[in-house]
Amino acid sequence: MRWMRSLLTWGKVPWDCTFESRFDCPAPLAAAHDLTGLRFFRQGGCSLPKKIRFYKHLLTQLDLLDTTGKSKVRTRIILENESGQRLDNFLIRELKGVPKSRIYRIIRDGQVRINGGRSRAATRLGSGDRVRIPPLRLADLDRAETTSSDRWLTPKILHEDKDLLIIDKPSGIAVHGGTGQKTSVIQQLRITSPDYLELIHRLDKETSGILMIAKTRQALLAMHSQLQASSSRQRMKKVYQALLCGRWRGKSRTINRPLETVRPKPGEKRSRVSETGRFAQSTFSPIELFRGFSLLEIALTTGRLHQIRAHASAEGMPVAGDKIYGEKEQNKALRRIGLNRQFLHASEVTFVHPTSRKAISVQSPLPPSLLSVLTRLREEV
Repeated sequence: MRWMRSLLTWGKVPWDCTFESRFDCPAPLAAAHDLTGLRFFRQGGCSLPKKIRFYKHLLTQLDLLDTTGKSKVRTRIILENESGQRLDNFLIRELKGVPKSRIYRIIRDGQVRINGGRSRAATRLGSGDRVRIPPLRLADLDRAETTSSDRWLTPKILHEDKDLLIIDKPSGIAVHGGTGQKTSVIQQLRITSPDYLELIHRLDKETSGILMIAKTRQALLAMHSQLQASSSRQRMKKVYQALLCGRWRGKSRTINRPLETVRPKPGEKRSRVSETGRFAQSTFSPIELFRGFSLLEIALTTGRLHQIRAHASAEGMPVAGDKIYGEKEQNKALRRIGLNRQFLHASEVTFVHPTSRKAISVQSPLPPSLLSVLTRLREEV
């Protein structure tokens, strides 16, 4: 009895587990009412702990292990407005609060199935597809959702209708999950909303301002077409405000410098000017000049990685507070006047609504933390 108690403790299997004989399986599994009916023998080349893990995994896969606090297997039929999205994104919304690592693990293990077959995380779902969602412990779901909600900073909503959600993103939170990111804007929005939500575009973690999110698949595709339109009349207009280190000379200037993405370290990406890079165009227009700094309005024609920051750095005037493209000593001096982030803010976006086809313009004023920095610079002039 002592070895059985230690076995159950080591295997972390509750005493009240029961089995359902819904499958033809050899004794003692079919006849067992609890784990005391199972016997493990030290024979062959497999150790006792490995046998325990094997049988526990076997019972779980056959769904014979009925434990309290565990959700049931369910099948979800994909609706028309949900078609076209990736399987992993669908599960992140469906299993609100479950860690991404857990979601990708159940996909790799084959516990999630589409129309009865195994699938990859990048598989695109179609209307009418039947997705099998495996059982997950309810306690884990509740704990994960509570933990995620505790980290959430509610953003200001600038515009919302049945197709679009436009928010004022604060600085310091990533818009999507990635290496080293424990939470993100889209993850938290999916926890608190039952709607279909997909990012239309992205902002850097330290950049604040307008962030657009689609609430339907059709709206997502329509907005993407405006971002990629070749004609300036059909293209979405995005405007930023940035404080650059240095004094701007002249009036508005369009910068055409091709950018390529480089990876200096694992999990890190940045852009650099290169003749072999992709076409990138930014228009810089001065708003206000200070002693050693310039406040500019920047309109983007393209949307490359770190485009404004890379173009500003190439001009010898990096964005103030930029930890990647800026200067360390200069950023240290800026922290003394209250700038603890990069001074880059998405201030305005103009587009054609995907359903009503009306022109819409949304603005976001500079946050108080950046306005206070400008006040300090005006005092020094």
